[in-house]
Amino acid sequence: AITKLGPGNRFAFKYDYCKGCGMCATECPCGAIEVVPEEI
Repeated sequence: AITKLGPGNRFAFKYDYCKGCGMCATECPCGAIEVVPEEI
């Protein structure tokens, strides 16, 4: 669900593939990802 856009560039998120597991936030080496639950 996360794709690097090239050397020195940012990343793109494909939110349609997100399962809400939070693995991306756990594995992010910079701590730049935060999973926030949606309010229903």
